Amino acid sequence: MRRGQVTRWQPCRVQRIDYVAAQAGATDAGCYELQSDRGPISARALVMATGGLSIPKIGATDFGYRVARQFGLRVVDPRPALVPLTFDANLWQPFAELAGLSLPVEIETGARKNQTRFREDLLFTHRGLSGPAVLQISSYWQPGTPLLVNLTPEHALQAELSLAKAQSRRLIVNEVASWVPARLAQAWTTPERSAPHDWRRPINEASDKSLAVLAQSLNRWELTPTGTEGFAKAEVTAGGVDTRELSSQTMESRQAGLYFIGEVVDVTGWLGGYNFQWAWASGFACAQALAARLRTDSSPG
Repeated sequence: MRRGQVTRWQPCRVQRIDYVAAQAGATDAGCYELQSDRGPISARALVMATGGLSIPKIGATDFGYRVARQFGLRVVDPRPALVPLTFDANLWQPFAELAGLSLPVEIETGARKNQTRFREDLLFTHRGLSGPAVLQISSYWQPGTPLLVNLTPEHALQAELSLAKAQSRRLIVNEVASWVPARLAQAWTTPERSAPHDWRRPINEASDKSLAVLAQSLNRWELTPTGTEGFAKAEVTAGGVDTRELSSQTMESRQAGLYFIGEVVDVTGWLGGYNFQWAWASGFACAQALAARLRTDSSPG
């Protein structure tokens, strides 16, 4: 910023933004008039790099969305994304004691239309589920719809349990602990969860039906979140300024001279740096467009 001779004011709150259109026949374009803590500011172009609503304790606000709406631009309703999911406290009670336990899973949205699937690690929390698998799927999950979780994605459990029944006399819970963490195996096979099947007996005494139900429950665990941990825990914000309102080459909106970049725009990436990349790429495209505009505006004639 120093090399670019950028003037940085921090802190500096903007209270109001107005656009003053050029008069008919004028050679100059219109300009933006900003009222700020440090007095009025006038500029031919305005770039909104205000981010989304995620992590409000570090200053996230809806300022960028309000400016977009002020100038008649559409905004897709913001919602938390890459965020832990929560469940009904009473229903989740048997799993709350597993907080801190993680394991690799395959997770997918239950809806058949536009079904999305990830294979990542899942983390149990006191209130629900987190970890990369859940953060990823949260961007696609719709409230009120179920998720399907395969807790043993590397194993076809029905076949493996049948084989164990023929070769072993160990308790079923101990066999299950061969494929999932022991704490999860214990929680999964409690009499309350396994009724009317008894999953605490020796595996060679279990019926084929009982083992099939057990395999199905682990390979296709269906559960419906009640919500998310909200913007306080969300890594990014889904929604924002509608991309149809912006030029994909310059990031300029339909409102002349008004640009939007980064998370304030309705672009949400996966985990792994994609959201950083979007911020940098959109900022670069905008900067190149502004540089070209400055050269044009300052050229003779």
